[in-house]
Amino acid sequence: MNQPVTVPLAIEARGVAADYSGVIALDQVDLQLPSGRFIAVIGPNGAGKSTLLKLLTGLKKPLRGGLRVCGMAIRAARRANAVAYVPQETDIDWTFPITVQDVVLSGRYGRSRQAGGWRYWLPPRFIGASHRALTQQAMEAVQIAGLAHRPIGALSGGQKKRVFIARSIAQEAELLLLDEPLAGVDRHSEQIIIDYLRAFVGRGKSVLMVTHDLPTVRDCADRVVLVSRTIAGVGTPDEMLAPEALEKGYHLIERGPAQP
Repeated sequence: MNQPVTVPLAIEARGVAADYSGVIALDQVDLQLPSGRFIAVIGPNGAGKSTLLKLLTGLKKPLRGGLRVCGMAIRAARRANAVAYVPQETDIDWTFPITVQDVVLSGRYGRSRQAGGWRYWLPPRFIGASHRALTQQAMEAVQIAGLAHRPIGALSGGQKKRVFIARSIAQEAELLLLDEPLAGVDRHSEQIIIDYLRAFVGRGKSVLMVTHDLPTVRDCADRVVLVSRTIAGVGTPDEMLAPEALEKGYHLIERGPAQP
């Protein structure tokens, strides 16, 4: 008899804590989230939502506890290009002189270097034709191909978000982490982003999206994680958007000083 195929968890956290200059931002985080799901992360401001994403990308190290993504340790997942990250707009230097195409192309650098050999040492401008073709496809997928040679600082809010979505498409990751991807975007861009995220999950991949847009959470998410410096709850949108669940999450954050 064939043995059932075991699919790794998209995210696994056990006893995780994180701090900023000694002030606890997250504590006692235990979380097991399945692959192939659209997962929304909600909670009050200062609850540790963005900190959770930075831990999962390896941009921040935990104070204690263990983390795995896509069945791998964080460092291994980064080497495997398994995780893509779309940061908040405020985390990006929009004055940096780089074009839309070059931002999206950067999503291919890790894949290019995985080939090893002499190509590992080439500067990005010598990246191969196949990588450039995938970059073009990624830009077309979110309707920004016509903006390829424009500087990123000249774009609208929605276009900027689509550039970083395109970079994640080019990366061919298994898990996509997004920090407020719908904040400040126009309706056209919002629909393009949501349509792509649904298609991404439809291919068996995983989305973890931090958002304050509760109507979108109700419409799109399979699972909701309520964060309030710890995991205040995990469940369906109906369960976690119920008034009593939201009240619990906001009550927890009031017990201590706010921390971004």
